[in-house]
Amino acid sequence: MACVLFLYRKFPHLNLIEYSRQLLGKWVTLILAIPFIFVQLYSTSGIVLDVGLFMTTSMMRQTPLYIFNLLMFFVVALTARSGIEKFARMFGVIIMSVVFFIMVIVVIGSANYEFDGLRPVLPDGFKPVLMGSYFFFGVPITELILFALLLPYVRRDETRLLTKGMFLSLVAEHVTIIAVTLSTLLTFGPIAGDRTYPMFEVARTIGSIQGIESLMGYSLIITSYMKDVISLYILNITITHLFRLPDNRILIFPLALIGFLFSLIQISLGQARWVSAITVIEPLWKAFAYVLPVLILTAAAVLRKNRIAR
Repeated sequence: MACVLFLYRKFPHLNLIEYSRQLLGKWVTLILAIPFIFVQLYSTSGIVLDVGLFMTTSMMRQTPLYIFNLLMFFVVALTARSGIEKFARMFGVIIMSVVFFIMVIVVIGSANYEFDGLRPVLPDGFKPVLMGSYFFFGVPITELILFALLLPYVRRDETRLLTKGMFLSLVAEHVTIIAVTLSTLLTFGPIAGDRTYPMFEVARTIGSIQGIESLMGYSLIITSYMKDVISLYILNITITHLFRLPDNRILIFPLALIGFLFSLIQISLGQARWVSAITVIEPLWKAFAYVLPVLILTAAAVLRKNRIAR
């Protein structure tokens, strides 16, 4: 995030593709953009696929997966095509409801907490912790770099609040993940790591309120929807600015269709391979496709600044 904000301060009116073209040239930008676009497409289809798998394994087991994927991509494409001004305003209200529902589940679920679930501490050493950190690095830490394509849309009168706001959001994200992780551990103990959708399972253990797990199901679906809208919108921006297309909306529906087909191809290889891909391979891909280009651009901007200073 520090690198992204540094580049934004250097080029406040340009996105990542545009200032990459200035710093590195169009051919190097094209080379760096190829894996960048592929991983974005993979991530965009993967978010929808996760929603489809959640629905078919936890809630509506008899419905075909492609129904959920198709409907999700259709709504995501419509929202992304409406423009960043509209969905940014809408997401502020939605995310507040999600945070509220998570807090409700964590608080009400405390009746089932067993603090013995926190022991033993590190029974298998640091390796599982490192593996969990490796996955967390891939999703969502590396994805912060995608905001480099959205920051030029920030209103000029609010740029002074941008750095503080983004770092506070990052802290809030970590606090939320810690709270969710502790809630799962305190509820399920040593088998917490085997739960595919842990907070949904925590909500199911609450017997005092019937159907409260639907709040968690809503939160899982709506947050994936918001993330996928942003991901598809950024994918569209990346391609349109890379090839300097005059219409910045013409590719949204074709990209959504490609993402839908790609999601079906991914799951056709087997759910075990899909889980392995997102936990083992995806963080490595994102380090290469997202982190490396931003580090190169930051180094190029610093060298250029030093050269001008001399």
